[in-house]
Amino acid sequence: MRLTDIAFQNLRRRKMRSTLLVLSVIIGVASIIFLFTTTQAMKEDVANKLDQFGSNILILPDTGQALTFGGITVEAPTQVKALDMSLIPLMKTIKNKETLATIAPKLLVDTTIKGQTVLLLGVDFPQELHLKKWWTVSGLTQDQIPSANEVILGSDVARSLSLSLNQTITIKGQDFRVAGVIQPTGSADNDQAVFIDLAVLQKLANRPNAISLIEAAAFCYSCPIDEVTKQLTAILPGTQVTALRSTLESRNDTLNKFNLFARSVSIILFLASSLVITLTMKSSVEERTREIGILRSIGFRKRHIIQIVLTEAGLLSTLGGLLGYLLGMGAAVNFGSVLVKAQVPILWQSNLLLYALGASLIIGLVASLYPAWKAARLDPTESLRYI
Repeated sequence: MRLTDIAFQNLRRRKMRSTLLVLSVIIGVASIIFLFTTTQAMKEDVANKLDQFGSNILILPDTGQALTFGGITVEAPTQVKALDMSLIPLMKTIKNKETLATIAPKLLVDTTIKGQTVLLLGVDFPQELHLKKWWTVSGLTQDQIPSANEVILGSDVARSLSLSLNQTITIKGQDFRVAGVIQPTGSADNDQAVFIDLAVLQKLANRPNAISLIEAAAFCYSCPIDEVTKQLTAILPGTQVTALRSTLESRNDTLNKFNLFARSVSIILFLASSLVITLTMKSSVEERTREIGILRSIGFRKRHIIQIVLTEAGLLSTLGGLLGYLLGMGAAVNFGSVLVKAQVPILWQSNLLLYALGASLIIGLVASLYPAWKAARLDPTESLRYI
């Protein structure tokens, strides 16, 4: 009789114990698969939202001294050297162009209004409002875009110029309606500026197609943002492309916490499954003292006993791993995104089946080593006392 036949017979005779062992593996593997896939969806969803909420790339002229913009110290020109609108189409030709979620060009111009020096920020309103989703703008409804004869005021400018919604402000001899006022953001670049249509400001300042800088939000969950920076640097002559490290570090810190949580829970589930298997196999061995004694007395060696016990554990663990994968993956696909409220759909990942089978087999074999070793060391003469 082959050793595998003996293992199969033992499993059939002890259906309840075998079922409990398979269930422990199913629960462990299914939980890990569900946790892994839903955590990946949460990570991607969070990364997507962080990438869209604010710029993480700043493009400036290539020469100059230190300048602070948006709380970030970057390099700026010693002499005012404008970039050109022709850079925008070039940015859309890089290899990872699909990662550039938002491209927001800006023109900075100083002017005097009511005797006060005011910073005018010429912007592409659709792109700027998409980039600055955290803004709370009084006067604008959701998705409303100011027209060419309207402006948005920072909170400090509105207060210092005593302006409110729907009033008129004169900029370089042209009247504009105040369409919105940004609630205080804590950033001077937002609170102390007047936001005006980029094309209009270029015309008023007699600087056609000129821009001072470009802010971009790179959608970079699946690609290194440094690679996008290198691609932009290579294709944009006369510019300095800077990745804003504070944004990246905040984003990476959030994703690292998700990774730590997933790994910690997975380790706990792994240990719990291993403990259940060890106790189950140990109990099984103790119940089979008489049987093992007979096998040893008729010539079965220690390695044969170990092989029988490990074969039983391997078969049950593999079955548990397969069913655990199907259960965990099915639950993640059907309920995972809804449960974690992520906008990223979870799809079947066939590659996880190999990991599930491998992990469950390792759990089963490792957890059964001690019971198998203990069974092999049973003294045949001592075991036969139970006959």
